[in-house]
Amino acid sequence: MNKDQLLRLYDRDYAASYEEKFLTSELAKADAEHELRLLAGWLTPGSRWLDVACGTGFFLRHFPEIERAGLDLSPAMLDLARQTNSGVQFHNRSYLDHIPEWENEWDLVSCMWYAYGLVSSMAEIDALVANLAAWTSPVGRCFVPLADPRLISGVDLPHTLESPWPGETSVAGIIWTYAEQEHDKVHRYQIAPHVEHMQALFARHFETVELETYPPALPGWAGRRRALVATRKRQ
Repeated sequence: MNKDQLLRLYDRDYAASYEEKFLTSELAKADAEHELRLLAGWLTPGSRWLDVACGTGFFLRHFPEIERAGLDLSPAMLDLARQTNSGVQFHNRSYLDHIPEWENEWDLVSCMWYAYGLVSSMAEIDALVANLAAWTSPVGRCFVPLADPRLISGVDLPHTLESPWPGETSVAGIIWTYAEQEHDKVHRYQIAPHVEHMQALFARHFETVELETYPPALPGWAGRRRALVATRKRQ
């Protein structure tokens, strides 16, 4: 993970505009509303919820009756999160950090949007998934909206390929960059593992790994996002 690059991207000005761009805009609000409905179905009195890469705390603020905590690398994002999430514990650190005191502690562990792709290698994806699983309680749930390479690229990119050589060839994922319209903010070299690859990673830690398909973001919208929901943690 390139920490300096991320801190330059998620600065104070960007944090102030983040929700309007990616959570409440016409293009984004249907997805965010669907995620809020899912979260409401999982969070019950007594639940403990950790939102990893929590950003501005948008999702956390909708459930003030639940014991919640947030983790994010950007101080600017966390400053905004604290303003609207009274009593929530926020932690300014990386989701790649090993945090032993969180092991088996959280009934819901979420990592929203495509935050897991802000890493430097597939090995770091493995490490992050291991952390998310470790922090989930034995009877808890892990929820991760997925950056699907097929939706990003607009082509039916296969996960496994025929090979003239003995053995199996697979495409683990893609690396992609998103330069915003003003081009002063660039999400550079993000990693998007194949959905099948993410399912396999989570299956190492959970017995049940399911996909949640979102409704169309707009009428007639062809591309439909998916999220991973993992339960029944392996002991």
